[in-house]
Amino acid sequence: MASIVRRENSKFWTACFTNRDGRQLKRSTKTTDKRQALQIALELERVETQASAGAITTVQLRKVLNDVSEKITGDSLIAPTVEDYFKDWLKSIAARNRAATIERYGKTTRLFLSGLNGRAQKPITGIMPKDIENFLTARLETGVAPQTAIIDLKTLNTAFRRAEAYGIILKNPVAAVRPPKDVRSEREVFTHEEVQKILNATPSLEWQTLILLGYFIGARLGDCVQMKWENIHPEKGVIIYHQRKTGKKVIIPMHFHIIEHLKYLSTFGTAGFLCPKLAMKGTGGKHGLSEGFKRVVLKAGLDPMVVKGKGIRSFTKRSFHSLRHSFNSVLANAGVAEEVRMKLTGHSSKAMNQNYTHLQVATLKNAMGALPLFGTKAA
Repeated sequence: MASIVRRENSKFWTACFTNRDGRQLKRSTKTTDKRQALQIALELERVETQASAGAITTVQLRKVLNDVSEKITGDSLIAPTVEDYFKDWLKSIAARNRAATIERYGKTTRLFLSGLNGRAQKPITGIMPKDIENFLTARLETGVAPQTAIIDLKTLNTAFRRAEAYGIILKNPVAAVRPPKDVRSEREVFTHEEVQKILNATPSLEWQTLILLGYFIGARLGDCVQMKWENIHPEKGVIIYHQRKTGKKVIIPMHFHIIEHLKYLSTFGTAGFLCPKLAMKGTGGKHGLSEGFKRVVLKAGLDPMVVKGKGIRSFTKRSFHSLRHSFNSVLANAGVAEEVRMKLTGHSSKAMNQNYTHLQVATLKNAMGALPLFGTKAA
């Protein structure tokens, strides 16, 4: 008959019961409640008795232990299936993230579940680091860039880290997987003279507006094309907007060329989008704004520098995003402090801002000139 005892050096009751082989076992119940401890001891012995008679399966065992847990603690021990957990996770974060983020998380989730080959209906506790590693390998084998695979891995890490924190799984399986080396294709910049050529080659006033915004406020294409008159504050001489990618508020003093261009635009009205027709277009795709900009660059007689990317796609070194790189680099070459540039671009880290900084040779030479000659004293 099962019983309980409490050792002098422990606050928890210990269950004493007979296992399937007839041996006496002792297991801590992890509870200080005598009644609950006795219930646990009785259930443990009942399970062992059924097991010795060959009358219990893994599923039944899980059910018995779950019943004990619910009866005593009110919590369930049965883990949700992988698919159910991810559905719940996506639902839980929907209100706290942007639509683009949820879409990206959803895509990674679908790819991960489909790669489990039917095991998506199994408990999430069965997911091992090897499953994560297999998913990562499969993604890279399809030809996606390492950075894309890393983003997928970060998404899974976020989901499984929550499961670990909630006690649904004992350990996050993603933590054991080493991400691939992030080898990014480098973006090139446009010179001031090249931007002038691009402006001269623009097919419309809206495209001219879009390019001026990209170069003189350093915003991303999606932010530029969604810019509205309400973002313009002429009394303060600034443009204020929230980045779609990060949600960060950015305040940009208006350059002379922006002020003059907006004065001209205001003669057509000061409500709605600055680029109403282009705002209705998407940024990607064959007929999207990114490809449209590439055509403008070619019309200007410039090379957009299309090369093979790190994944299966081609990579355009001089795209609209290069205007953002140009904006940051011109400021850096002019000696504007990194902290100031980070505020203007909305970058959260110095490492990210440095990726957007392309120093001219003259600037680098001036920096080298700060090193003293042999035989002279350092300043």
